Amino acid sequence: MKKIIILLAGLVCWQSSLNATSDIALPEIGDSAGALISPQQEYAIGLSYFWQLQHAFDLIDDPEIVNYIQLLGYRLVANSDAPNLPFTFFMVPNPSVNAFAAPGGFIGVHSGLLLTSQTEDEVASVLAHEIAHITQRHLLRSFEKQQQMSVPMTVAMIAAALLGAADPRAGTAAIMAVQAGGIQSQINFTRSNEAEADNLGMLTLVRSGFDAQAMPSFFERLQQTSRFYSTDAVPDFLRTHPVTTERIADARGRAVTYPLKRQLGDTLHFYLMREKVRVLTTDNLDQLIRYYEGALKSGNAANESAIRYGYSLALLAAGNTTKARQVLQPLIDADDDRLSYQLALAKIEIAVGRLSAALDIYQRNQRLYPDDQALSLDQVEALIQANNPKKATDLLLRQLELGNSSRRLYQQLARTTGDMGQKSESHLWFAEYYYASGRLHQAADQLRIAAGYAKGDDYQLAKISSRLREIELILAQMEK
Repeated sequence: MKKIIILLAGLVCWQSSLNATSDIALPEIGDSAGALISPQQEYAIGLSYFWQLQHAFDLIDDPEIVNYIQLLGYRLVANSDAPNLPFTFFMVPNPSVNAFAAPGGFIGVHSGLLLTSQTEDEVASVLAHEIAHITQRHLLRSFEKQQQMSVPMTVAMIAAALLGAADPRAGTAAIMAVQAGGIQSQINFTRSNEAEADNLGMLTLVRSGFDAQAMPSFFERLQQTSRFYSTDAVPDFLRTHPVTTERIADARGRAVTYPLKRQLGDTLHFYLMREKVRVLTTDNLDQLIRYYEGALKSGNAANESAIRYGYSLALLAAGNTTKARQVLQPLIDADDDRLSYQLALAKIEIAVGRLSAALDIYQRNQRLYPDDQALSLDQVEALIQANNPKKATDLLLRQLELGNSSRRLYQQLARTTGDMGQKSESHLWFAEYYYASGRLHQAADQLRIAAGYAKGDDYQLAKISSRLREIELILAQMEK
């Protein structure tokens, strides 16, 4: 197992170091890097990395936040040069301004990126940049170049990049331990990839209806932010987000060649989700409440509705349900069909013990937003509390039909089927939850338990046995 983790560390992740160069090296047709690994193997490696990341962090699993970042990402992918590739977008609760990409289309966004961005266009510009890393197979091209280096140096360098994606300080420390000559070779190649990702990312950004100027504008903010973290002891290329004046100028020069785009879609939704992330990730709820109170009192809030929404969520998290409702109500009065407000109101109703009122809110909104992922998963939690596992299971299975699987969904299915007395089915869903979490041994154990409860049901036994063989095969390969 240790060997496979080292291998994955050596193949999976590169971080957006944001270095400048005008040398855009587009891959040639038949680029030999593609021969290193198949798309299926590339996805398997990315999935393994995603499993390891989930072991290290509690990723943000709020249905609204997950749905928002996924839809934003899919909109960009649809306008990229590889719209048919599979992508998985997720958010890491980390205050640093960062995003990173892994093979197989796994793209992580730090919560600090969303909180620092002033517009949705800026977030989209970073996602478009990371999407370009995936579509251009930059990691494989980098790995191909590294065949000229020693194997230990190659593994150490890319493993350091993997660590850096999760914790920039850990990545820097690891890289500093590698020989200086090898470091410079890797960084120079990465700069070329970064410039290419800027170029193609901006094209994807514009095709998706976003403002091309968002990329250089965000670069400028990153440059200003990096000044607070840089020291003379750390070279530019080892900082989390080093941005040079040349890179900003290059991005600005390309941006002016595109016509100004009006923001498409619901811009308020971005600001609402940004405040929800702020509340979910704060480590000082009282201070955050004071921040919202000050922003509303000053009247200088950039988006008063979003500030009021965040204030209500913070009050609810602090247990002040009465004031949370008072703060939220004017938003509902002005825009009663907005789902985010309705979900917040339902949470307040649940907190004060009015479960039936919350269920009415969910059911009413299902007519307005049928099969909405966030709505359905929140409704399931309320149905579980109301001892209605059958309806909850139906909602969850409908989400599966729509392709909206997740660890949270599998866990809920395990609970609802268990509440209905379907023990074999419950353990089967627990197995899928563990598999999605990268805990394959536990997944296999759950399948064996499920098989024990399925005696006499040939169809169920066949389904369980097939899945168990798949997982045991993966485990056997990982142990080699």
